[in-house]
Amino acid sequence: MVLFDKILIANRGEIALRIIRSAKKLAIRTVAIYTESEKEADFVKLADESVSLGNGDLNSTFLNIDKIVNIAISTGSKAIHPGYGFLSENQAFAKACEEHKIIFIGPTSNVLQLMGNKPSAKLLAASLGIPVIVSHEINYQSFDHAEDQLHFPVLIKASYGGGGKGMELVRNQEELERQVVKSSHAAFNYFGNGELFIEQYIQKARHIEVQIIGDNYNNIIHLYERECSIQRNHQKIIEEAPASFLSSELRIKILDAALKIGKAVHYSGAGTVEFLIDEAGNYFFMEMNPRIQVEHAVTEEITGIDIVSEQIQIASGFPLSISQEMVIVKGHAIELRIYAEDPSQNFAPSPLPVFSVSLPEHPNLRIETDIASNKQVTNQFDPLLLKVTARGVDRESAINLLHGEIRNLDIIGPDTNTRYLEAILAHPDYKQNNITVEFCKDNHKSLINKYIKQIIPVYLDYLIALSLEKTYLGKENPKASDPWNYVGYWRLNDPTITLTVDEELVSVGICLRDNAKPAFTLDGKKICFKIISESKSRISIMINEKMMNLSYVIDNQNNIWISCENCQYKISFPKLLKSYPETIVSSNSTSTFETGEIKSPLHGKILEINVEKNQIIKKGDLMMIIEAMKSENRILSPKDAKVKKIAVNVGAQVTDQMPLIFLEDKI
Repeated sequence: MVLFDKILIANRGEIALRIIRSAKKLAIRTVAIYTESEKEADFVKLADESVSLGNGDLNSTFLNIDKIVNIAISTGSKAIHPGYGFLSENQAFAKACEEHKIIFIGPTSNVLQLMGNKPSAKLLAASLGIPVIVSHEINYQSFDHAEDQLHFPVLIKASYGGGGKGMELVRNQEELERQVVKSSHAAFNYFGNGELFIEQYIQKARHIEVQIIGDNYNNIIHLYERECSIQRNHQKIIEEAPASFLSSELRIKILDAALKIGKAVHYSGAGTVEFLIDEAGNYFFMEMNPRIQVEHAVTEEITGIDIVSEQIQIASGFPLSISQEMVIVKGHAIELRIYAEDPSQNFAPSPLPVFSVSLPEHPNLRIETDIASNKQVTNQFDPLLLKVTARGVDRESAINLLHGEIRNLDIIGPDTNTRYLEAILAHPDYKQNNITVEFCKDNHKSLINKYIKQIIPVYLDYLIALSLEKTYLGKENPKASDPWNYVGYWRLNDPTITLTVDEELVSVGICLRDNAKPAFTLDGKKICFKIISESKSRISIMINEKMMNLSYVIDNQNNIWISCENCQYKISFPKLLKSYPETIVSSNSTSTFETGEIKSPLHGKILEINVEKNQIIKKGDLMMIIEAMKSENRILSPKDAKVKKIAVNVGAQVTDQMPLIFLEDKI
């Protein structure tokens, strides 16, 4: 019995890097597959071999079973690791591997067929005496009102889905009938199958999942549980292990239930059994994910077990390398998912290039990412940029570590949800472990208010100091050697200049005649600053005995992009030699609202067009849905109007600020 000599990774990004890392430890060669837009990505470079999937949508690249299997055959790969997402739970993919004598690193196609269908998995759990949530399959084409047996609110779910895609909470019959069509459409787009079921919604529930691993010799163990209750729109954003609120009795029941399900299907490989727990402490089986999870890192951190290595060894034919008695929990781990999205704009995807990234460094932090400077965040993939996992002796120490170190995470370019996560970590209910799956919804206003970016006065001083340093004092800046810029100011008596911070005008008096003691005046107050250190695109500045670290990038238009404790700012100098404040003057151009030109707020694909030419619409009516990075973004009418022209078609790829629809006043 020997390990594979080569495996193909049917995935990309950080999970591909994660698999490569374990494969290298086992001395196994890896083959990466990639689209042309990512040919310079780290996972492509670090694999032993790489093969292009070409260009095109997901159906012709990462979801193309025939193409991937043929690449595995041509490269001599003995096995395929599917990672998570994409084809990881696809029964047809596993079947194709079996037919071509390629080992699928995961459960068999029969198990995927059974557990991939959520209603079937529930029937299995119920037959084993495990509590399940009341649910019914439903088909919008033959709506049979089986939901009458449920009490609203209920959840609509995709039978073959996951990750919260297509899931909707509905509170009455009318809303249900209206939403079923949309959810079926979304399920088909995401999973290739539009089948749905409806499930009783358990309010104030907590989401617990159990990591199990089984081999091909009827050995199966658990690696204890994780809590995934912090979710936004049914998608996990913070996970932790163990679930410290569980009583010993309830923990044993849930772990035993997970093992019972795994044994019943002769589960092989790594999988996750998921449960909901209500306010009274009752638990219910929800579903099984027969693959590695995004959040597997927190389990690895508290157990010391390399789950991916176990997957590979089991698929190679080896028995489990560990017994249940060897699984010991030490400490607490919490993972944050950092997404390229803008919480202040209803979490719209932010597909800008990553201009610069600076990551925190701490021995108890684990960071997994494939982002790099100048990398374009493409809209056909998830907006996940990186995962940050902290390990502590207990939950409180893990929270404190994350809260302290997250401020050293600087990403310049796309907006991210980092400050939103920071607000969650600081929330009293989160710190006291008083959470449910409704935490983000219940605290939406306070979390968003803490996130929304504003020019914070204490930051403004450092932003100005950095901008003056790079514009007038920095030796590498061409302006510094220009006689007019470098000398002219010095001959004036504390001249005043104007700069803009995120388009907001700020008037600053500069005092730069003494290079050793640079200063500026703001609102009549003199502020002295000192550059403590600088390396690459990171700088430390001292003001009033307080030092702050900032990351920066200067673009081709000499705008300075600065990231400061997860706040991103754009600094510009409209006119360098003005000695008086400027004011904003009115432009001759009219606004988008006035012209009726509706532009795309992001890069994406037109999923639906809900209006027609000459149609009369009202303010707030849904006009169009744009899909970007697996999120649906609804374009609403800004006013009562008539549709004059539709500039795009369903399926079209659109870019930021591209015209979509033209409106005119009603006649």
